This record gives sequence, C-alpha cells and structure tokens, in this order.
Amino acid sequence: MRIKEIKVGLLTLAGFVIFYFGFDYLKGNSVFNKGTTYYSIYNDVEGLHVGSKVVLNGFPVGKVKSITFLPGGSGRLVAEYVVTDESILVSENSTAQILSTDLFGSKAINLLIGDAADRAQMGDTLLSQDADGMMAEIERRIAPYEEKAKTLLIRVDTLLQTVQVSLNTINGIMENEKSNINQITSNLASVTSNLKDNNEHISSSLANMHQLTDSLSQTDIKAILDNANAAVVSMKDAMEKVNNGTGTMGKMLNDSSLYVNLNQSAVDLDVLLKDMQEHPKRYVHFSIWGGKDKGEEESEAPESN
Repeated sequence: MRIKEIKVGLLTLAGFVIFYFGFDYLKGNSVFNKGTTYYSIYNDVEGLHVGSKVVLNGFPVGKVKSITFLPGGSGRLVAEYVVTDESILVSENSTAQILSTDLFGSKAINLLIGDAADRAQMGDTLLSQDADGMMAEIERRIAPYEEKAKTLLIRVDTLLQTVQVSLNTINGIMENEKSNINQITSNLASVTSNLKDNNEHISSSLANMHQLTDSLSQTDIKAILDNANAAVVSMKDAMEKVNNGTGTMGKMLNDSSLYVNLNQSAVDLDVLLKDMQEHPKRYVHFSIWGGKDKGEEESEAPESN
C-alpha cells in the first residue's frame, strides 16, 4: 500500500517537472541550452508577445521570454529575449527590429547585426526599432505591386477605348449597310422558302444520287480499268507500229514513195480529165443504129488516104 503511494507521488512529481520544463520551452527558454539573453526597449510592441520568434534573415534563432513596462511610468516596454543559437555573433551595435510576419498583425524580433568588433554580452540592451503600423505594413507590402497595377489599369483603359472605337465603327458599317443586310435577309428567306417548296424534288434527287452511288459501288470498277488499260496498251502498240513504218498506215506516213506515186497518179488523172473534156468523142461512142459517128468517119478518112 505504501509502495503504491510512493509511485503515485513520483508520477505526480514527474508530471509537474515535465509541465514546468514544457511550459518554459513554450515561452522560448531552452531546457538544455539557455542561450544569451538580451533586452530592448520599445514604444509599441503591438502583436509581439511571449514566445514570439527572434529571427535573423528570416531564420528563427531564439524566443521572446518576457515583455514588461519600463520602471518610471513612461509607458515604454522592455522586451527580454534569448538567442539560443551560439553561432550567432551579436555585435554591440546590433538592432532588434520588431517586424511583421504576416498581414494579421503577428510580430517577431528581427536581428540586424551591426559592424562593431565587440560582441554583445549576456544581459546587454540592444538598439531597438519599433514596428510599423498595420496600414504602413500593408502599404509597404503592396508598394511593389502598385506601379504594376497602375500600368495594368492603363492597358485595360487603352483596350477598352480600342474596343469602343471598334464598336462605333461596326455600328457605322451596320447603319450604312442596313439596306443591303435587309436585302440579304430577304434573299435568305426566299432561298429558304424555295428549299422548303422543293423539298420533295431535293429528296428525290438525293435518292437518285444514292441509287447512282449504289450502282457505281456495285460496278466492277477493276474490270473497267483493266479494259481501259488494255485499250491504252493496244493504242500504244499501234502508234509504235505507225512510228516504225509497220503496216499500211505506217508506210503511208513514213514512205515518201507512196506520196510521190499518189501525186503522179493525181497529175495523170488531171491530164486524162482535161483530154476527155477537150475530146470527149475519143472516149464515148454512141449511135442509135450501131453505125459510126460521122465525125469519127471524117476523122478516120484522112488516115485512109
């Protein structure tokens, strides 16, 4: 029974110890490394509280331990903070600046390391710099975007003016072409009406076209193409024979003697026709009684002498 009470007591004591060190750690005090404590005096610490970060170039290096009023009733505040990172060499002329960490008013102490050769000692009071107000902080953060916003607004305004000019131009064109547009609309209505009236004819034409395409699809296109190809080949062979002088057509086109003979025959025929016109009785004999023509007898009489 006594052992149980001792165990309960030890557990309770351990709980208090853990609670104490945990609470101390949450306040910014390191359990195993106390760090170096510094002080700074501020007129306003709005947003800064116990446990706020101490940062160097945005990297956390400590915590705020306490914030109290400066004795004397001036209303100024003393912030006690610890730098737990021993590798940080805080010089005597370093500045502890209260810096906003977000737009919701949270603050942190930002260390601005000075250029003095001597290092600040435990418990030294460093130079301080109060935080800007909420509106000042907002303006500081928005300032880089202000010029861009102005440029963007100017571009938007120019674009709107261009759009307005374009709309005015379009309105003018529409007003000038109003009659043409009305005419086009009327023509479209007429075309639509004609299409509606001739719907049956169009459907019939489409049906005929469908039948034609079906007929073409059922036709043996390959056979037709093969026949056409064979005809082309035959024509090519015939032309080659003509060019080579083979066959009657080839000889007529390539043998000049045939041309000469035909030309001579035409000359002889021409002479014969002229002679027949001049002396028709030499070639035609006509008698009712079967006797000779007097002219012929007269022409033959000198030959008898």
